[in-house]
Amino acid sequence: MVIEMNAHTKRTTEFADTLTREQREYARNEMARQFAELLARSPDENLYWNESKTDLIDLSHDVYMTESLVDGQGRPFPFGSIVKRACAVLHVPAPSNPYSMAFNARNRKGVRQSSLFSRYCWLMFVKQDRRPLNGMVKKISG
Repeated sequence: MVIEMNAHTKRTTEFADTLTREQREYARNEMARQFAELLARSPDENLYWNESKTDLIDLSHDVYMTESLVDGQGRPFPFGSIVKRACAVLHVPAPSNPYSMAFNARNRKGVRQSSLFSRYCWLMFVKQDRRPLNGMVKKISG
């Protein structure tokens, strides 16, 4: 009976899936650019991540997959290095296994929350916020 009740339910479509490929590509590139700006900041600037640690790892993985963060020889930065830097700059305890957190963020089983990228797109296209990551970070004066 439970199977019958749940058999006809539709999975909720994420906002990002409703956008054109060009809009998603633009948003992903902007997100990577803004994240790279954050990573270039110093931990001494007292910037703090306002969202969950899972969201930060999800963001780090999205940016890692774009291969837009490169070292001096043009090689993409490893995922672990991106996570360590993000956690240091944004004062978040680094996870012991960021790969597992990224996998869990992708699946979000049992959680009714869309991906960080989908929420980023919603802020960018619906709320007309050109720098959505700024609202996810706060500066604490010290």
